Amino acid sequence: MSWTAWKSAPTADSAARDVLAAYDAAEKEGNSPVACYCAGVDAWVRAHPDQTRAYAARQALEVILGARVHLRVLPEATDRRPTGMQ
Repeated sequence: MSWTAWKSAPTADSAARDVLAAYDAAEKEGNSPVACYCAGVDAWVRAHPDQTRAYAARQALEVILGARVHLRVLPEATDRRPTGMQ
């Protein structure tokens, strides 16, 4: 019998709201992006003291990027063919 690991989405974790609040507060204070991300990681660590800081950083970053980073494709980027195409 094989077992598969199950990992819940960090955005559904109870700490996600605290992570975003800490990130937003640090950003509002005018801190550097690194300091803002560190504030989010610290919030995750407070909620999950049993997790390593490296794992907490990955989880907090996933929460922050999922909620605050939005990518868009510029219209002119879709009008061009990829390089090397005839």
